[in-house]
Amino acid sequence: MQQTLFTIPHELGGLPVFGWGWILILWGIYGGVWLTRYYTTAKNPATAHPFIPIVAVAALIAFVLPFVEPTDTDGVATGLQIRGYGVMVLLGVLSGLGLLTILARRQNLPEDFAMSLMLYLFIPGLVGGRTWYVIQKWADFAAFDLQDNVNWNITLPRIVKFTEGGLVVYGALIGSMLGCLFYISLRKLPKLATLDIIVPALMVGMFFGRIGCFMNGCCYGGLCDATPLGVSFPAGSPPYMRHVDEGLMFDIPLQDKLGLIANVAPRGEWQWVLTVTAVEPNGVAASAGVTVGQALLIKQKRDDRAWIEYIHRGLFSEDMFWLYTTENENRNLIGTITVGDMPPRSLNVYPAQLLSSITGGIICIILLGFYQIRKCDGQVVALFLSLYGLARFLLELVRTDELGQLNTGLTISQIGSIFALVIAGLLWWYTARGKQGLAYPLHTDET
Repeated sequence: MQQTLFTIPHELGGLPVFGWGWILILWGIYGGVWLTRYYTTAKNPATAHPFIPIVAVAALIAFVLPFVEPTDTDGVATGLQIRGYGVMVLLGVLSGLGLLTILARRQNLPEDFAMSLMLYLFIPGLVGGRTWYVIQKWADFAAFDLQDNVNWNITLPRIVKFTEGGLVVYGALIGSMLGCLFYISLRKLPKLATLDIIVPALMVGMFFGRIGCFMNGCCYGGLCDATPLGVSFPAGSPPYMRHVDEGLMFDIPLQDKLGLIANVAPRGEWQWVLTVTAVEPNGVAASAGVTVGQALLIKQKRDDRAWIEYIHRGLFSEDMFWLYTTENENRNLIGTITVGDMPPRSLNVYPAQLLSSITGGIICIILLGFYQIRKCDGQVVALFLSLYGLARFLLELVRTDELGQLNTGLTISQIGSIFALVIAGLLWWYTARGKQGLAYPLHTDET
């Protein structure tokens, strides 16, 4: 896990890097070169006008990036931390763009086809993936005022801060497909044939993106007893905090510092109920009169964000938990647990992110091979939906970061997988009729 790689400063030479600053200037230069090339070369019906994507990216740089940049307690911008997750997503985009360029060139499509299409894929995909995630995790993003109204000044920056993780693949696929279909319709290209070229590139993006998830610690799997397969994450990571919420991380500090062994169960609102099963004779708990079978209460002193900040700042001596008796309203304090008393790493979990990354790479290879022997347009898309839908449904069995939806035991991604498999079945039925043929010819060589 490597969440932060380095930090870009807020200013360079007295000019802001983000917003109306250096990045916008560099993008303006690139956009000017792009427009010049567009107007000085021969036009092709499949070549989209670059004005809309240039303006869209410029708007993101000018108005969205300043929201993403963190501030200190005085509200002063401190620079943008470059996250491993964001870098891997970018690497996935560039790799997908490279593969898409190769496939498009083999079909004699315009040279800038891939670049033009990628912008229609990337931005809607980013919005779709983030929207799905925000809807799914709304309680983690929403901030409310005293009247229980959403405080958008706090909520909106949390929503747009996607570089720290939080994109759902199915949401990204839906957004990308909508953007792709808009571009294809705009340029009057064959829809299914063009989608057949695109889906392998999407899987390349997922291959790198899921590695980014592993670096970020999100999209983790459930508890894993298999030592060679299981991985652990450092304190403050999403799986670590999840294990704390479930009461799985208190055994070591309770025994080593307070001298007791207990069964721990979450109570909610940063509290845990303990049932004491053993007490060391000369420990802190024994001195406080704790006995076997007694019920105790752990209460978290600070919220999770403060805890994570303590970890990052090395404030390991700060008290984080209080241990109380629950026999009276005064709740006699037995002892405290500091940040440094807690275990340094989470319990072992399945590396669901890496399993998903490997799956994406395998599906990409299969799609590229099948593309050479396809009989009808749309069959590559059908195979993609079949393989990914099935793989994602099974992968959810080892993940525990999502809850069941719609009063079922199925996660929202498993429900999405079912819809993907249904659409795949319809596409297989449609292509089996064999009436549409191939809009783009087969190429059996690598040239």
